Amino acid sequence: MVSRFDQQKTKHQLFHVSISLATILICMTYMQYRRNWAHLGSFWDSLIVPIVFVGELLKVILARFFGRIEDGVLTVKQRQKKATYFTPRELFGGLTLQFLCTLLYAFICIILGAPVLANYEQTFVLSLLMTLLTVSPTVFLLGGGGALQVCFCEKPDFITKCEDTALHLFKYNALGGILGAWAGSVVAPLDWGRDWQVYPIPNVIGALLGSAMGNIYACTHVLYTCGRVYMSKKRS
Repeated sequence: MVSRFDQQKTKHQLFHVSISLATILICMTYMQYRRNWAHLGSFWDSLIVPIVFVGELLKVILARFFGRIEDGVLTVKQRQKKATYFTPRELFGGLTLQFLCTLLYAFICIILGAPVLANYEQTFVLSLLMTLLTVSPTVFLLGGGGALQVCFCEKPDFITKCEDTALHLFKYNALGGILGAWAGSVVAPLDWGRDWQVYPIPNVIGALLGSAMGNIYACTHVLYTCGRVYMSKKRS
């Protein structure tokens, strides 16, 4: 039996992963160009947060582009919800959710050992980066209400096929970023005396590399599925 192959979905997935990996590569190139690890914790002197923001925004635009094909088959509820994505209420809800998530990440950083009063800017930058890697893409895609449902592990019933594909890929991005940021803390207490061991440098780099690994895993899964479908068709 030949497996069903969704060419449009596969293109969306591969372009999505390509944007993610390109964003991480640009961040790493920028860090290598600056040759000063200390600037990573600065809000005004680092371009890491803006680069990641643009990358996540491009992935949402990509989902909207592929979603144009579905516009003719949307249900009434999906059309109504899609029309309210950018209303003042949804925009305010999305900003509020991202702000609260940033505060939550900051609280988690402090609980795990970050200074309470010192290095507050560095904690804010790390928390903002984690919000961009985990919550912001869903807010940009579904608005505040839809993102809140996803945060509580409830799949909104109004999402389209392309939005569902993007959400699935966002999970790899988020999980990789969280695990990477946590793993980056391992090198902080070691007495190597390296400049990149200073908080939050290993956490920022870990979050970026973890996100890259999550996307590489997603890409591997997509390519494996494509290869399996190709071999099934070749045998039939």
